[in-house]
Amino acid sequence: MIKPSPINRRQLLGGAAGVLGASMLPLGRALAAPSVSGNNLKFVFVMNYGGWDPTRVLAGEFWNSFVDMERDAEPVSIGDLSYVAHPERPSVDTYFERHAGQSLILNGVQVPSVAHENCLRLMMTGSTSSERADWPAIVGHSRADEFALPHIVIQGPAFPGPAGAAVTRTGSSGQLEGMLSGEIIGWSDTPTGRPGSQAESRMDDYLSRRLAAVSETHGSAAMRQRASYYRTAQERSRDLKDLASVLDWSGGTALGSQIDLAVDALSMGISRCAMLSSNYAWDSHSNNDETQSSNFEGLFSSLLELMEKMAAMPGESTNFLIDETVVVVLSEMGRTPQLNGDEGKDHWPYTSVLVTGPRFTGGRNVGAFDNYFYGKTVDRETGELSEKGHDLNAEELGATLLLAAGIDPNDHLTGVQGISGVIED
Repeated sequence: MIKPSPINRRQLLGGAAGVLGASMLPLGRALAAPSVSGNNLKFVFVMNYGGWDPTRVLAGEFWNSFVDMERDAEPVSIGDLSYVAHPERPSVDTYFERHAGQSLILNGVQVPSVAHENCLRLMMTGSTSSERADWPAIVGHSRADEFALPHIVIQGPAFPGPAGAAVTRTGSSGQLEGMLSGEIIGWSDTPTGRPGSQAESRMDDYLSRRLAAVSETHGSAAMRQRASYYRTAQERSRDLKDLASVLDWSGGTALGSQIDLAVDALSMGISRCAMLSSNYAWDSHSNNDETQSSNFEGLFSSLLELMEKMAAMPGESTNFLIDETVVVVLSEMGRTPQLNGDEGKDHWPYTSVLVTGPRFTGGRNVGAFDNYFYGKTVDRETGELSEKGHDLNAEELGATLLLAAGIDPNDHLTGVQGISGVIED
């Protein structure tokens, strides 16, 4: 069992005060963003379930006659980073104009399946085993003693594995909010009245004393450990109750409302990681170009909103949240290089991933697709293409994220080192 962890009440409420005063802060990043250690890095994951077409934004395959590229699309380079531009996707241009220097596009990422659920687990954990925790759960758990909700899943997948105590799903119907406010008591088939605040405080105090006594004096070591865990969880719940009326914990299904909760949770020191989902229909077996183009425009419009809000919110170890937060944008699979008879594209086990944030050597593309739209191998130490390199697969992606977060991948993966060449010293 993994121990749930307390949060410092003073820090939590101090963070809340900082958020309430965020309107006083200037929008945008500091002129010289301070460096941030891996241990202090935070993460926002944005999952695009259904399988996106990387050639519509992230992978310009204009040279490859095997790939059906989009009409009116054109290659654009900003420094060493290249992407696909289109008149109907202005938000993509704006995003890279503002954030290309902090962005890394990984092309040719292998996900060895074409089944949605298998690919989703593979992309997030590198395995189909339920015993493997996903990347944000591992990152959140590594500092679980410092956050009330180390990894908060607002929308999207969660594979907590052995790190389950560090993962909380907010729920689209407000379950977490109901528990914190006490309203959940009235949701049962036989609702009961909620005790008054004074009675509730007395009950909490009594329970704390009983748990402390059990954890210190019980003859069974296992029982003492369980009581200690429960006591810690109770302390965390008390801290969260203080913010029950400050945050909208339900998050909602729209990406914009998910962003609001994620930014608040990270800025206020409640969470280290957050999982969001775009909730667009990416599985374009027909009308691929129209579907993908519209989805990417909506996605990048929301990503711009995310970056702007993080640029205006205080960070934990830096002045602004944007300077200590990595945004990982991904889909569980890619799409075939050629259009089918319905002008759609089918499932494909190679895709692309966008990473934006500190600690990465941004402004570049890593990896590539070959003539048959399979991924090319990459040198781990440089991030450059190499025939003697390694496959850029989902495990290597996860190991790279763990490395950036100050976590040794060998503690969670076997024989996978990550692409150290894309991480700043």
